[in-house]
Amino acid sequence: MDYHEINTIRTQFQAGLWPQFLQMIKIDGLRGWAGQAVEFNFPVVAIVGENGSGKSTLLKVAACIYDNKDKDKRFYPSTFFVETVWDRIQDVKIEYRIKRGPSIESFRITKPSKRWRVPENSPKRNVFILDIARTLPLEASVGYAKIARSAASEIESSELSDEFRGRLSHVLGRDYKKARFATSDVDAKRQVGLLEREWGELSQFHQGAGEDATLDLFRTLQGLPENSMLLVDEVEASLHPRAQRRLTRFLLWLARHRRIQAIITTHSPFVLQELPQEARILLLPGPQGLSIVYGISTEFAMSRLDDEVHPDLHVFLEDREAETLLREILASSEVTAKLLHRIDMSPVGPSNVVAMLGSLAKAGKLPYKAVAVVDGDHPDQNCLSLPGTLAPEQMVYTDLKAKGWPNLPSV
Repeated sequence: MDYHEINTIRTQFQAGLWPQFLQMIKIDGLRGWAGQAVEFNFPVVAIVGENGSGKSTLLKVAACIYDNKDKDKRFYPSTFFVETVWDRIQDVKIEYRIKRGPSIESFRITKPSKRWRVPENSPKRNVFILDIARTLPLEASVGYAKIARSAASEIESSELSDEFRGRLSHVLGRDYKKARFATSDVDAKRQVGLLEREWGELSQFHQGAGEDATLDLFRTLQGLPENSMLLVDEVEASLHPRAQRRLTRFLLWLARHRRIQAIITTHSPFVLQELPQEARILLLPGPQGLSIVYGISTEFAMSRLDDEVHPDLHVFLEDREAETLLREILASSEVTAKLLHRIDMSPVGPSNVVAMLGSLAKAGKLPYKAVAVVDGDHPDQNCLSLPGTLAPEQMVYTDLKAKGWPNLPSV
């Protein structure tokens, strides 16, 4: 995580330096949303959740409120949410809270029955949405197979700037000499991306999936006007972990320099780890409907998406008795009981082993966040201690006897 970049953005954002900002969306009656509201509190926000939890719906709804300055690129809800013989869409209410300069304004989009009702005075803003289709191989996209078979020459070409080519090289870990888009003599409306490396030039018909998708993404990013809104579904698609981290850092840099707002969806811990807590939002389906959870840790988010345990905190103790006592202590309070599903308790052996792990955890030498808890009869400066001055089972019996409990065995 680039703490300097994040702190700079946070300071500037709190000072009101983003003149256009979508602050809140509330969705009711659409694809399982039942009145939940999502607040956006940072210029680059990641939405995480299981497949089908509503991430893509949120992105599409965000795109619909703004009147794109290019009229041909205006996004309407009827385009994204098509009514079919199987899908009835009605009684939909979508509310927005939007900052425009010093003003905070509210807008609504509704669909009471057959027709969508969009505000006539929708705020104007450039909006760019990139869905998962961007990762399709070029030859699978409409019209490109014909170009591959029939093109005989280029009629024009445009290059990424040196700055954006350099950023692309950094994200993908390659030294690209040139990055450009060529128009063929077959179709003037469809361009083919080309990357030049030390051994020659390669078109998107032969690039790797990550190169292909990221080259297109950087063309969009280079063309973003100031104060735009960028919406990217599954931002990590086709990228290895290092590239995911670098792309996320680049989005932060771009958000600061052009005052854009970016809302991205992800399943990646590497993307989440590059963002501050206020930029992480979990969509959590449950028996009571969808819950919106803010400021989640990466570990907690992954534990919601995986059968494997990804605790926020590992807790090392001496034995099962110590684990039982600590678990009951936490469960005794409504506040601390909420922590139980976010931690992993591990009995690891005698007090000297716990103390050693406590020392490593305190020094930050473990690959995860951890804390060690020793029994009360073995205090250690690097560990927390269970209550009392005896082993847990002895402490419990001693305290119960002191309170007059009958028929207890002697300790």
